Amino acid sequence: MSKLGDRIRRSGKVEPAPLGFAPASRTASVSMLVVADVGNDAGKIADAVKKGADVVTWEGDAAALRKAKLPDGLILGVKASGAGREEAAALREAGADFLIVDTDSRGEALLDEKLGFVMSIDDSSQLEDNRLRLMGELSLDALLIDSPGAPLSVSDVMELRRLAALTRVPLLVRLDPAIDAGALQLLRESGAIGVVADSAGKLTDLRKTVESLPDRGRKRDDKSDALVPASTSAGSHDHDDDDFDD
Repeated sequence: MSKLGDRIRRSGKVEPAPLGFAPASRTASVSMLVVADVGNDAGKIADAVKKGADVVTWEGDAAALRKAKLPDGLILGVKASGAGREEAAALREAGADFLIVDTDSRGEALLDEKLGFVMSIDDSSQLEDNRLRLMGELSLDALLIDSPGAPLSVSDVMELRRLAALTRVPLLVRLDPAIDAGALQLLRESGAIGVVADSAGKLTDLRKTVESLPDRGRKRDDKSDALVPASTSAGSHDHDDDDFDD
């Protein structure tokens, strides 16, 4: 499993109360990942991590990545739509944890079982239901989409939930890092497990907003099951078929 897949799997889980005479409380981890997109500037990777990014995405080749100074424990995704199997392996060996691909990417890259994969989608509303279901069979760690905009309409929420439900893959949403907590919570309850920002200067504020979110909501019938979008409960799409943090 990729480190990204493991981090997504643990996102939002609540730690059990300690044994003994300690206060009987539980601590919820941050329920959404903060992803920083640094473009093709590898020099910004370490700075993004310092400002609160859980994950960093970057665009470049293996040769450039080998020259970069990468922080320990970094979860790095590389945009590599033209990468074949050999290029994918070279990026992994240079420090990539997952690749960001699209429907025009070379399919052979998906054969690398040690890498994670994130599928970038331009407009999910143009994709038929069957196409989305098939996309969910590609063992993806997440789907990368653009935020519908602000404020989100009911129609926007329905489309996000359609995408999450049919693919059963967690969503990473590109957005303005100045987004307010209410809109962020709505995205989370609609299937988003992470947010992607390309403005490193506002990462700290975005991190604070994410950390201010309440626990994941509960169903209106007040049953004990948390309202976890279908996308975040689909362990069958991880590379080693386990169940699905910060």
